[in-house]
Amino acid sequence: MEEELPDEIHDRVTDLSEQGNDMLDAGNADGAIAVWRSALTLLPEPRQKWDATMWLYASIGDAQQQKGETEEALSSFHQAAASADGYANGFVQLGIGTCLYDLGRLEESTDPLLRAYMAEGEEIFEDSEPRYLDYLRKRKLLD
Repeated sequence: MEEELPDEIHDRVTDLSEQGNDMLDAGNADGAIAVWRSALTLLPEPRQKWDATMWLYASIGDAQQQKGETEEALSSFHQAAASADGYANGFVQLGIGTCLYDLGRLEESTDPLLRAYMAEGEEIFEDSEPRYLDYLRKRKLLD
């Protein structure tokens, strides 16, 4: 049986996650990142075993990517991938792939972009620029 966070910590992390989401939706990426980082500090060690760690790092990476901080976002998405089941998470793989692509590391971006597609289908690309799916199609990896 998988270990679960104590209720008090789970509730506090959930509240902070939602606050961060609201801040990001309001255009305050820096505030959101700060709130999510504070939520990470509440998680017991080793932090990598918690699903919350994966989602918090993925959220931080998403906000950093929106700010144009692509290197930092890639680092956060890699942290997410190293946490819980992050390696198999389509959103995390999409984040890694799009960051690598945007950094001009096209060959490296292929595998995570394809993993995202295999995990979630074309729908996961709906909020992304079409160039990422187009890239996979041009490589004849998708129909």
